[in-house]
Amino acid sequence: MKNTGLLLVFIVTALLMPSLFTGCTTATEPAPTILGPQAEQIEPQLDSIGQMVDTLLTRSDFRGVALISQDGNIILREAYGMACDIQSIENTVYSPFHLASISKQFTGSAILLLKLDGKLNTSDTLDNFFTGHDGLGNVTVAHLLAMKGGFFDYSNWLFELLDAGEFEKALSLSAEDIETHIISNWSGAPQDEPAYCNSDYWLLGRIIEKVSGMSYKDFVQTRLFYPLGMANSGFGGSHESVAPHGIPHINFAGQNVMDVRNLPFFFLYSTGGLISTVDDLQIWLDSYFGGKLFPTYLLEDILGGRYNYGWAFTTDSIWHHPGDMPGFTTRIIYDRDSNTSIILLSNYDSGIPWSLIRPISRTVLSTEVTGLGIPIGN
Repeated sequence: MKNTGLLLVFIVTALLMPSLFTGCTTATEPAPTILGPQAEQIEPQLDSIGQMVDTLLTRSDFRGVALISQDGNIILREAYGMACDIQSIENTVYSPFHLASISKQFTGSAILLLKLDGKLNTSDTLDNFFTGHDGLGNVTVAHLLAMKGGFFDYSNWLFELLDAGEFEKALSLSAEDIETHIISNWSGAPQDEPAYCNSDYWLLGRIIEKVSGMSYKDFVQTRLFYPLGMANSGFGGSHESVAPHGIPHINFAGQNVMDVRNLPFFFLYSTGGLISTVDDLQIWLDSYFGGKLFPTYLLEDILGGRYNYGWAFTTDSIWHHPGDMPGFTTRIIYDRDSNTSIILLSNYDSGIPWSLIRPISRTVLSTEVTGLGIPIGN
């Protein structure tokens, strides 16, 4: 999730709620997930690629977990660095991580499933879902999916509240308050070109709830996590069981650890509030691109412009997305032509810079994957 304001939310919340600083809870490791052949069965060329990526990650002092697979073969599945410096707990391949903006592709998929259910169309205008606001008949669900809604990023508003010292006001906001602020401050027209904005996908979460009659969390659990077998995925936020095998460990400069379960889920919500593991994300990619989630011909409908359904496109074949939030950086890349996945989850600020992604993508895909390729919205 691309905002620095939420870093202050975390810090301020910690000051107001001392119980946040709880040290690290040791995760109970689940049974290993079998994702492909054992290492000794991997072709020598793939094994060499895995070794080269491992060297890149090790030399960069990467802190997190990496999984790379190609056509069913696991090239690399390795944990690096510490989950918690305070208690000397190392990351493992089972460690859960906040996904940040990788969450957006789950939101996009939920919209697609509702479309297949006949409950909405992407051509539906927002006045069908949000009443009492003028002009929303000009912006559609499709605009939100493509980051063309013309909204201002609500996270900047949270930052302004904190910068002004209005800490209690920021932390007492409700989901309805955020929805009202986003819509009331709309620019008045959708955009011709995409501009990355968390508000677009925050509103998609509200649409999912209004159309399905379920909470966003319940919809994602029952229509995505459960049927796909993503047993180690969940949500951040107050009073949540974020994952069956422990909570993600946030590291600021490798020292300060906070339990972010005390934060309201709707702060990140459908734009960045999901938690998962590399194994579950491999299941996700296999299902998404393998036809288990929806017919594969719909991938061509998703592929459009520079951004759509929670994906950016380097080429028609290479789909990717970054995630950034305080204490976590995440990257997910998929090449449809070679059925290759690159999943990197880090519990360290700026743990996966593009200066690392570029050589990894060149090594694995022979193509350089860079940033989203769209500007950051207001």
